[in-house]
Amino acid sequence: MNAVNWILSLTIAVLAAVNAVCWGYAIKEVQDPSLTVEFVLRLVFNRFFIMAMASAFTASLLSYVVMSEMGVLAGRYFLSLGAVATILACTLILGERLTPREYAGIALTVAGVVLIGVS
Repeated sequence: MNAVNWILSLTIAVLAAVNAVCWGYAIKEVQDPSLTVEFVLRLVFNRFFIMAMASAFTASLLSYVVMSEMGVLAGRYFLSLGAVATILACTLILGERLTPREYAGIALTVAGVVLIGVS
C-alpha cells in the first residue's frame, strides 16, 4: 500500500474522531432530543452539528477514494481506524473511560490494519 493511501486513511480516521466529538458537544448544547420544530432548528443551526456534518461529508468523499484505489475489502479494513480514532478522541476530549475489553479491541484493530497494510 502506498503512502498516499495511508495518509488518506489516517485523515479519514481523524475526521471520524472530529465528527464524534462534535456530535458530543452538539448533544450537550442542544439537549432534550424531541421531534419538534424548535429542536430541529436548534440542532441544524448548532455550530458543532454543522462541523459534524462537514467532517462526515469530507470523510465520505475520502473513503470513496481509498476504496476505489484499494478495493472495497482492503479499504474497509483501513477505514476501521476511524473507530479507533473515535474511541481515543472521546476518551481524551470527552472524558469517557475505557474498559480492558475496549483496549484489547483497539490493539487488535490496529494490528489487523498494520498486517493488511504491510502485505
